[in-house]
Amino acid sequence: MPVKGRGLEEYLRRLLAPADPIVLEAIERGPIDPGAALPLAEIDRLLDPAPLGAQTGWCNLANGVGYVAVQTEMPGITAEMVDWWFDWHARDPLRYRIWHPTAHVGNSFEAPRHRGSKPHWGAVHHPVQDVGTGVVRSRIAYTRPRAVGFSTDALHDPAVGTIVCGFLGDDRRGIRHSVMAHVFLAEPSGLILRTHYWLGAAMRPNLRGHLGRLGGRALNRRAVRKLVLPPDAAPGLARHSAEEFANLALLLPGLYARFG
Repeated sequence: MPVKGRGLEEYLRRLLAPADPIVLEAIERGPIDPGAALPLAEIDRLLDPAPLGAQTGWCNLANGVGYVAVQTEMPGITAEMVDWWFDWHARDPLRYRIWHPTAHVGNSFEAPRHRGSKPHWGAVHHPVQDVGTGVVRSRIAYTRPRAVGFSTDALHDPAVGTIVCGFLGDDRRGIRHSVMAHVFLAEPSGLILRTHYWLGAAMRPNLRGHLGRLGGRALNRRAVRKLVLPPDAAPGLARHSAEEFANLALLLPGLYARFG
């Protein structure tokens, strides 16, 4: 009997699905006006289907935070597929690589300590990837939406298919640095994804409790953000997000039918 999840090498040979040219053009146009960026304190606006100041764009804010917003249309995709994917793909490095074969190198996985309403809540992924600034060893701690600033987990909001969010960090430096939010809004034809990053907005060492909080007060400053984050981190991550989610929109229905 074949091992469930193997037989994926064929996906590595496929051409990457093209990202929406309108999205790419918005990214390549250069930085948006910082006044059009969504403040982290207003993260709940991602749950409202009303248009944002900039659906896609990037900039560096005055406090040194890098801002990224990318909108991706995902017709034919369901919230169930998305929740399955963010649990399934991290459990085998090959599954992660097929998401973006030219940029994703590998991944390892720490299972949640406690079961949450979503299977990925509490999981920690350790992706090795190139998001436009060279290969990095990242750390993504997935969590419930309330933990990154949403006022609700939106489990019963008919406008929201699902939310995938957490804190992004650097495994080599042993720090967490950024807030990540993927909000999948429900549409009759599928989902519309709003990807947002606030790079450097959550600086702290990867330590629990009092030591982590103390370290956060010391590190969460503009000067430290400038040292930790490359100056081209925001545009690089914007391009990468547009590419990987366009590719996922193409791959996910077939993967879910085969392995889900």
